[in-house]
Amino acid sequence: MKKFAAVLIGFLLLMPLAVRAEKALGPEEVTSVDEIAVSIASYFPKVQGEVSALQGDRLTLSVGRKEGLLPGMVLSLWREGREFQHPVTKAVLGHVEDEIGSVEVLTVAEGSSTAVMKNKLKDPKQGDRARISPRKLALGVLPVVADRPEIIQGLSDRLQELGRFSVLETQKTVSFLKGKKQRDTSLVREMIDAYKLDAVTAVGLYPVGEKLLVTARVFYANESDPVDTIVVLLSLASKREALGDVRPFFAPVQAAQEKLPDLPVAARYFGAGDLDGDGALEYVFSDEMRLHIYRPEPSGWKEAWTEQVPMGEKEGRQFHLDVADIDGNGKPEIYVTRMLNSRVSTVILEHQGKGFQRVAEMNGFLRVLRQPGRGMVLIGQDYDPATFYAGPVREYAWSGGKIAAGQTIALPKDVNLYGFTFADFGEARPLLVLFDRDNRLSVYSGDTVLWRSEERYVAVDAVVIKPLSGLDSAVGRTASDLDRAMGSAAAQREKDREIRIPGDIQALDLDGNGKDELVLPRNTPVPLLGGYKGGEVHSLAWTGSRLEPRWTVKDLAGPVLAAQILPPVRGAATVAALVQIPGGLFSKDAYRVELYEGK
Repeated sequence: MKKFAAVLIGFLLLMPLAVRAEKALGPEEVTSVDEIAVSIASYFPKVQGEVSALQGDRLTLSVGRKEGLLPGMVLSLWREGREFQHPVTKAVLGHVEDEIGSVEVLTVAEGSSTAVMKNKLKDPKQGDRARISPRKLALGVLPVVADRPEIIQGLSDRLQELGRFSVLETQKTVSFLKGKKQRDTSLVREMIDAYKLDAVTAVGLYPVGEKLLVTARVFYANESDPVDTIVVLLSLASKREALGDVRPFFAPVQAAQEKLPDLPVAARYFGAGDLDGDGALEYVFSDEMRLHIYRPEPSGWKEAWTEQVPMGEKEGRQFHLDVADIDGNGKPEIYVTRMLNSRVSTVILEHQGKGFQRVAEMNGFLRVLRQPGRGMVLIGQDYDPATFYAGPVREYAWSGGKIAAGQTIALPKDVNLYGFTFADFGEARPLLVLFDRDNRLSVYSGDTVLWRSEERYVAVDAVVIKPLSGLDSAVGRTASDLDRAMGSAAAQREKDREIRIPGDIQALDLDGNGKDELVLPRNTPVPLLGGYKGGEVHSLAWTGSRLEPRWTVKDLAGPVLAAQILPPVRGAATVAALVQIPGGLFSKDAYRVELYEGK
């Protein structure tokens, strides 16, 4: 059979030899999912012929290779029955089709083929019709081993575009697979029955060096075994060529608001939400000293509110900002953590009347964390001037108009409040992803490290100086600010007291496959000189053994200070990046929000 692999394991055992051979052994190599889609479609030609001869259960059909038949294909047999008429005019409208059964093609000649009866309802006879339906067929694409959802989606798109199939929506496939661990033929049958499909192709993707071994088993609705298995090597040497015009569920394209001017403030942190309940997003920016709230409008940024800092708090430094509706009253709160007079506290503000008021304040640190299956929750940790972080990380909740501590959150040793997230990667329980001290990503299950990245994901960390007495004036500066502001000896003394506050890692199911992806910034440091020469926004997905890139926004005008997944805009998730654009000799740095929506 075409591209047939009788025993996949045998091929895998031969793989090292095949790679070394001058002429590749085993499967054919392809460079795009288009070729795989065409191969799958070749098993569903529009064929109609008749039985020209028969001998027992073996039949000769009047169609063959020129009509697209291949050995292993299954055709339905039917016989023209009685006429049926219009009930009033008595005009003949057609004939009833008597189903005879189905046949499997054994051998194929140019204009004829031989077949054997598989499902016999009646005895066949010469003149019976044989066909593969010319109508559009309902097809399901079932991921069996597939950690690259963008390739599965690209294959589904190509099959749909061929015009031969109505491909089952991926959302339905994701819903069908939810909670199902077994991937066998019984699952294929269940899928066919659940959605009344004509066929299913079960797809597996297996990394082989810089390539993917792709298997596609083709199942007809009335057959328990696959008609054939397509096995190819998909070259990923050039991802753009390999994937062709693959459109993942979330493909970052610059949003309509890309023409907004630079921000009116030197923003260091930001958050967004419908703060006043009018159905539109407002943006909250912190310049480390106070908060600024703006609305994006066609004419530019419109100021909605600016924090008036009391005289006694002007020396305070803000170093973390979140926006979320934790108290459940329908209006997001603003949580801003700061250091003032050697004390760390979190101030909570909310829209009231025509402005924003402080509704609570708590000693210590608070941040908002998305918990898979629960949504946004509030977590916090106590502060101690000597150790900075004190006690375990706990969940917090609103109670009687105040913030109250709840249960402890289990974290690995030495993991504090910032720089981590929990993500639902389709495993038995959510996994923990965090930045380590070397700006690498680590994935934990409980206290066990499952994987650590080779790449460094450099964020612009906030740096807080543990006080000796009173507040140090360096609180809230970035690491590059400190290096420029001090001589090497002084800088080393200060660095001994530095506490770096890593940026957030965002986790959300952006592409609708039932598994979270990660979104985080990655900046390029300037060696020796300090600072950054550019920034990117990356998305990563868990394969079951490691994090792999999904998409990247490159060539931003400067380092990414923070990246967030915003509430949906116009029905699509939006990724926002706060970018610092370096100024020249006679100009200040500029600050800009870049928005990217899913296609």
